[in-house]
Amino acid sequence: MKRKISLLIALMLILSTLTNVSATEETMDVTEEAEEIIVLELSIDEAVKMAIESNKEMWEIDYNIGLLQDAKRAGSSRKEYYEGADFIDSAENDYVDIILVKNNFYSKNAELKTKELQKGKEQLLKGIEIDVVSTYYKVLVAEKTIEINQTKHNKAKEQLRVVNLKYNNGSATKAEVLSAEMAVQQAKTDLDSAVDDLNIAKLDLLNKIDLPFAQEIVLADKELTYIPTAELNLDKSIETAKAERLEILTADNNLELQKIETHAYKAYYTSNLWQNKVYTKKLEDAELNVPQAYKDVELDVRKSYLNLVKAERSLVNMDKTVELAREAARINKLLYDNGMATSLDVLEADTNLAQTEIGHYQLLAAYNINKLIFDNSNILGKMPENSGSSTEETPK
Repeated sequence: MKRKISLLIALMLILSTLTNVSATEETMDVTEEAEEIIVLELSIDEAVKMAIESNKEMWEIDYNIGLLQDAKRAGSSRKEYYEGADFIDSAENDYVDIILVKNNFYSKNAELKTKELQKGKEQLLKGIEIDVVSTYYKVLVAEKTIEINQTKHNKAKEQLRVVNLKYNNGSATKAEVLSAEMAVQQAKTDLDSAVDDLNIAKLDLLNKIDLPFAQEIVLADKELTYIPTAELNLDKSIETAKAERLEILTADNNLELQKIETHAYKAYYTSNLWQNKVYTKKLEDAELNVPQAYKDVELDVRKSYLNLVKAERSLVNMDKTVELAREAARINKLLYDNGMATSLDVLEADTNLAQTEIGHYQLLAAYNINKLIFDNSNILGKMPENSGSSTEETPK
């Protein structure tokens, strides 16, 4: 008997030990999971900084600027060599290339392309900022949409409760109950859809700032504000853009380089040869591209201005629409409480209010983006193709 009791006590001790170990392991697992889930509070400035730091194009521009500096020094060395040479063997040298070197073409090319890349870097920075801010705003809009749809869902459920009470008292019809139930279901569908939109918007933002998709983020800059556009000086904006935009700098630089190149080919090839004619045509094209670049830049600034005016007008008009929708919802609720409107009238008014509030927030985001674009119209524009490969004409 004593032996059996001893065995039972031993079994109980073993089971107790195993239970404690299991509980300890579960506690450790929960603690580890809690430690792994770190929520990142993210401001707009931090998001832009992270996107810039992870942008590969920025690295490529810096790398190519370094290559161009090497090319500039190589071009200068060749120019010094040919200017100091007493004799140049035509069998081993390309005379057109020698003329280009003596006219400082390669060093000038590297110098001008470096300026273009530096301007392109400035443009890229601003482009990244606007892209990230736009994506950040999409998350804000999605969050606001959830908030508005949640309110609409709550109102629909409350309206269904009231209609059911009236139906039980014989003062509402089955059709009204069904309409209220459909409104609740539709509100729930809209709310679920808004949650999905938020998740998608967050994924896009995480992708742009190069964070893992599993990273939990909370936006620090919650509010979108409307700051009315002051009186705009469109002419001054156009003048500034023409002085600073990359497209015009590129066109001017290409013309300067083409003059040197055409001079070299026309100096060596007579006017009846195709090389002379080809490079004469290239110079004509470069000359025509300069005024076209000025015209394109002006067009771009004017369109940015009109987009901003349009966005602000739409936002101001929507402000009035929201006021009317709120008043309509209030009046319909009051009429319903006094038996002068149907539950369907109340539900429609609440739905219209939710839609106008969401539309207002979307227009507010669009206005802020358009304002940011116009305010930086002296920088933004199209990046030149192969902007990082301008060293291909430099001598080896």
